[in-house]
Order: sequence, then structure tokens, then C-alpha cells
Amino acid sequence: MDPLLTSFGLLIFRLIFGISLVPHGIAKIKNYTQTKSWMKQINLPGILTDLTILIEVLGGILVILGILNFIVAIILIIFFLGTTILSVSKLKKPVATGNAPGLDLDLLYLAGSILLLFSGPGDFAIYAGPQLSTFIQI
Repeated sequence: MDPLLTSFGLLIFRLIFGISLVPHGIAKIKNYTQTKSWMKQINLPGILTDLTILIEVLGGILVILGILNFIVAIILIIFFLGTTILSVSKLKKPVATGNAPGLDLDLLYLAGSILLLFSGPGDFAIYAGPQLSTFIQI
């Protein structure tokens, strides 16, 4: 495939992925007290509210801009592995609900994070930083 088309596809993916992440964090900022209270109800420390907001907002912005892709992708993978495990174990989310996000949304964010790790941000990135291929030679 043409590398320019691949980079353009990755740019579109990064824009959509990042733009979908940021509002999740902003909603948590707007409803900060409720979010923190909900996290305590499911036995998660309150600091995870702040960490979740930081990962969703800052992570989304960094994905959009294509900054430090490898580091951001690793953090997002760990985060979305955690949300997926939480969704299955504590929240008992079904794969899809039809009306509200189920486990499918967690899995899509996890898959997108894995895609960013393996593919890199493409050529249209502000500062991609080192990529997985720097560490692993196949």
C-alpha cells in the first residue's frame, strides 16, 4: 500500500480516536464529584478519578497531534486493559447493550490503542518519538 495513503489513514484514525477520548475526560471534569463518588462506590481510590481524566484528556490530545506515540499508546493500552477488566469483573457489562456503551466500547478503545502501538502515528505527526520498531526488530 502507498505509504502516503497509510499515513493519511492513520491521521484520520488518530483524529477520530483522540476526538472521541477527550469528551469522556471532560464529562468527568464537569461531574467531578459524582465521578469520584461513583469510583469510591466500586472500591476504586479517588486518585483514579484524576488519573482517568488526565489519561483521557491529555492522552486524546497527544493522539490527535501525534506526540510521543509509543509512550501514549502503552499508557492507553494499560488504561483500557484496566477498564475492560473492570467492566467485566465489577460492572458485569455485556458485550453490547444497544442503548448504552457496553464492553464493546472498552474493547474498541483497547484495539485502537494497540493499533497505535504497532502502526505508529504515521507521517503526519508533530513529534512521533521512538516507535515500537525501534525496540523490536522483526
